[in-house]
Amino acid sequence: MIAEKLISDIYQSLKLPLIGVITASIAFFSLFYDHVNNAALTIWFLSVLTITLFRYTTMVKFHKDRSLFTTEKWHQIFSLGVVLSAVSWGFVPILFFAESNYLYQMIIIIIMTGISAGALSSLSHLYKNIQLFLLISLIPLILELLIQETSFYNNIAILAILFLILLLYIAKKFNRNYTDAADSLAQYKIKKFELMQSEQKFETIFRYVPIGVFFYNTDLIIQEANQEFLDFIEAPRDYIIGLDMNTLKDKVILPTLRASIEGLSGFYEGEYTTNYTGKSIWISMNTNPLKASNEEVIGGVGIVSDITQRINQQKDIEHKANYDSLTDLPNRTNILNDINREITRFKRHEIIFGIIFLDLDHFKNINDSLGHSVGDKLLIEATARFKDSTREEDIIGRIGGDEFVVILPDLSKDEKEAMLKAEIVAEKIHKIFENPFKIDGHRLNISLSIGIALISKNEQLAEDVLKHADIAMYQSKKDGRNTTRFYQKYMELRAKRYLEIENELRNAIAKNEMEIYYQPIIEIATSRIIGAEALLRWKNKKLGQISPDEFIPIAEESGLIFNIGRWVLINAIQQFMQWQRKFNKITMLNKIAVNVSVKQFNNPEFLGQIEQIIKQTEIEPHNLEFELTESIIVKNAKEVKKKMKKLREFGINLSIDDFGTGYSSLSYLKKLPFTTLKIDKSFTQDIQYDADDKDLINTILAIAKNFNLEVIVEGVETYEQYKFVNEKNATYIQGFYCSKPLDKNSFEDMLQKNKGICTKLVSQK
Repeated sequence: MIAEKLISDIYQSLKLPLIGVITASIAFFSLFYDHVNNAALTIWFLSVLTITLFRYTTMVKFHKDRSLFTTEKWHQIFSLGVVLSAVSWGFVPILFFAESNYLYQMIIIIIMTGISAGALSSLSHLYKNIQLFLLISLIPLILELLIQETSFYNNIAILAILFLILLLYIAKKFNRNYTDAADSLAQYKIKKFELMQSEQKFETIFRYVPIGVFFYNTDLIIQEANQEFLDFIEAPRDYIIGLDMNTLKDKVILPTLRASIEGLSGFYEGEYTTNYTGKSIWISMNTNPLKASNEEVIGGVGIVSDITQRINQQKDIEHKANYDSLTDLPNRTNILNDINREITRFKRHEIIFGIIFLDLDHFKNINDSLGHSVGDKLLIEATARFKDSTREEDIIGRIGGDEFVVILPDLSKDEKEAMLKAEIVAEKIHKIFENPFKIDGHRLNISLSIGIALISKNEQLAEDVLKHADIAMYQSKKDGRNTTRFYQKYMELRAKRYLEIENELRNAIAKNEMEIYYQPIIEIATSRIIGAEALLRWKNKKLGQISPDEFIPIAEESGLIFNIGRWVLINAIQQFMQWQRKFNKITMLNKIAVNVSVKQFNNPEFLGQIEQIIKQTEIEPHNLEFELTESIIVKNAKEVKKKMKKLREFGINLSIDDFGTGYSSLSYLKKLPFTTLKIDKSFTQDIQYDADDKDLINTILAIAKNFNLEVIVEGVETYEQYKFVNEKNATYIQGFYCSKPLDKNSFEDMLQKNKGICTKLVSQK
C-alpha cells in the first residue's frame, strides 16, 4: 500500500520537473550555441528531449491506466528515466566546460546545481533514485572542477561537494519525514522560483545554497556571500563584499571567525546586532577553514542561519509557562516561585510578607449570563484596577479563573504593623472596585472576597502560605462576600472538616450510611396524613451524625449531589409507592415531596433523568412534588421556566420552598408554573408573639388563594401555631406538633397505629 502511494506521488509530481528540464535544456542550448561544439550540443539537446519525452510518455500512461504494469515495474521504469536523465546532465560539465570562459563555467555550475536541487521535488520520495541522480549528475561537475587544479576551482568543488552532501542529507530527511517533507519541499520550490524570478544576473553557486554562506580571507575581509546571507543580515551586496569584520560594532562573533583562520572549526549561537541596520537577531554560525592545495589556510567559510524565530518561540513558550495568557500576569507556578523567594528573605531578615488572595464575587453568573467574552474583558479590567490599587513593589498574579493573588513584600518585622499594612492594601482594592465596570454596554457591579495570610515561622512552603490565604478568602465568602478576612487556625480546621466530609460522602451511599426520613404532610380539614417530605440523613462511622445543613452544600460544591439526589428520589418514590399499596385502606397518601438542589436542577440531563425515573418506578407523576428554592430561580429565569413547564407537562407538582425568605417571590409566582407554596417555619415560630409574622402569613395565604396555589405551612410545633393557621384556612401543615421527621419504620408504625390520622388535630376539634 505504501509503495503504491509512493509511486503514485512521484508520477503525480513528475510533470513540473520535466517542464523544468525542458526549460533548462532549452536555456542551456540557447546560451551555449556557437560557444561550444554545436554538433555535440545538438546531440546532447536531442538526447535530453528524447529522455524527457520517454519520461513524459510513461507519466501519461501511468495516469491513464496504472494497471498496465505492476507497482514494481512502474518503479523500474521511473528509475530508468531517472538514470538516463542524470547521465545526460552528467555529460554537461564533461562536454561543455569552457576552460577560459568563467561566465559559461558559472552558468554550467548554476544550471547543474539548480537541476540537482530541483530533482528533490520529484525524487526525494524514493531515496535510492535521488541518490543515483545526484551522484551521477554532480560528480562529473565536481571532477571537472578538481581537474582545473587551482585553489579557486578547488574551493568551488568543495562547496559543490558540500552542496551534494547537503542535498543528500535533505533528501534523506525528506524521505524519513514524508508528510512534513511535502510541505517543506513545496515551500522550497516556491522560494527557489521566487529567487530565480527576481534575479537579473547570474550569481555564484552560493546564492543557491538554502542557508547563509559567506567566505572571507585571513584578514577577515568578506570575499563573497550568498543571497540568503544578505537577506537576513539586511545589507546590500556592495556593503557586505569587502567588509572588514575586524571593524564590526558587535564583536561577539570575532572569536568564531578567527578560529577558522587558525585552522579550527568555530561555533557561535546567540544574540547579534547587525552592522548595517543595527537590528538585533539571534544567529547560529559555524566556521571552517578554507585551505589551498598545499593545506595552507587562505580564509574561512561561515555558514550562518537566523534562529530569531526559534528563540522567540522558545521565549514565548517560557513566557506562557510562567504567565497567564489572558492578563499577562504571573501564573500559579511563577507566583509560587516568588513566594519561595520571599520565604527565603523572611528566614534571613525576619521581615514579614503577606499574601492577598482575591476572588471576584458571583463571577460565574457573569460568564453564564453574558458570555465568556464579557467575563474575559472583566478580568482584564480587574487586573488594571489591581495594579492601580497596589504598591509598586507588590507582585500580582492570576492563579486561575477569577482568582488572583497579590504578594506584599517587606511589610514589617512587627506582626500587628504588617497586618495593618496588608489591610490597607485590601481596603484600597475594595474601594477601587466600588465603581461599576462598563463592558460591552453592560454596567457590572463587582465586589471581591479577600483572604490575607502573613508568613509565620511555622510555614516553610509556598503552597502552605498560599493555601492559608485561600482558606481565609473562602471564609470571607462564607461571611457574606465583599469583605476581608485574615487567616486564623480555626479556618484550616474547618477546611479539613470540609475535605473529610467530602471524602466520606463519596462512598456514603455504597456503605449504606444514607437514610431517608419522612415528615408527614397533614391536611388540616381532615387531619389526615396525605403525604410526606423526604429528608436526607447521614450517619458516618468516622464522623458520626452530620447535619444536612453541613453536608448538602458540600455535596453541591463537589458535584456529588447528582448521584445523591438521584438516589434519594428513586428510594423515596419506591418507599412512597409501597406505603400507598400497604395502607390504601386507612389513608389516602397522594404526595411525596423531594427537595431538588440548584445543581441538580441546572444539570442538562435533569429532565431526561426524571422522565426515566418516572418510567422506572411507574409512579403517577401527580403524586410527585419537587420542592425548589429561590436560588434555583434567580440563576436563569428563562431557562428555569422552560424546565418547570416541561416538568408540569410530565404531571409533576412544583413547590416553592421557604417562601418569603427571598427577594422576588411575587414575580416568580406570577411567571412560573408553581402548584404549591410552602411558608417558611421562620414566620410560623413567632406568630403568637409577633404581629408582623401574623400579617405576613395572612398576606401569603391571600396571595396563594389569588394564584390558586396549595399552601403548606412549615414549622407548626404548638397548639397556638396550629390554631392560628387553622383559623386562617391554611390547607396543609408540617411540623413537630403532629410529628417530627421519622425513619421509614417509625413512619409506618405511625400510619398503622393512628390509621393515617394526626391524632392531636382530631383531639383539638
